[in-house]
Amino acid sequence: MPLLATIGLVPDEDFIHTTFSRNPFAMFAPQPVGVTFANQESGEKIILLLRAHIITLVPALLATIFLILVPFLVGPLLGFLRISLLDLFNVGQLFLISVFWYLVVFGFAFYKFIFWYFNVYIITNERIIDFDFRGILHKETSYAELGKIQDVSPKIIGFFGTFFHFGDVYIQTAAEKAEFEFHKVARPDIVAHEILEQVRKEAAEPPGVVA
Repeated sequence: MPLLATIGLVPDEDFIHTTFSRNPFAMFAPQPVGVTFANQESGEKIILLLRAHIITLVPALLATIFLILVPFLVGPLLGFLRISLLDLFNVGQLFLISVFWYLVVFGFAFYKFIFWYFNVYIITNERIIDFDFRGILHKETSYAELGKIQDVSPKIIGFFGTFFHFGDVYIQTAAEKAEFEFHKVARPDIVAHEILEQVRKEAAEPPGVVA
């Protein structure tokens, strides 16, 4: 965030409309450059692209580190039990087992990352969009027009949410999907404010206008 916004001289809502994010891994990306999505209408602009706060990846990171260290712990543990791995497997077999293990660990870490990366929430000047990545062969997309949004409630819970300023945004709509939830996003209060601001702008537009 620019220094002026950090020290409070530039409101966050102004920062959203004057910044163009170029970071492809951003968790809070105002007006992301080069980002489009399927069925985007002519004149429809992305105001905010959101992902879960990066701190939510810490458990997966710790799990990955532990799994990386497991092979180094197995030998001493079996030694304590007076069992030698070389009595159970030859060198070639141990090598193949190690390669297989680390492929599994890599797959686990990669899945956690792409699950975080592709689960995104988008706020445009026309609607909100929830992209749910369930797996390589399964993803869901939900839309709600701004004119159908009835209520927006941000919520920050717990020490980590308060310290790192992330939480959930609950959105009630009159659309086919009655409730949207933006989970563990950064600055949920600012996100909620921006959604309501876009709703007000949409309500002031003539019907059918995309601007």
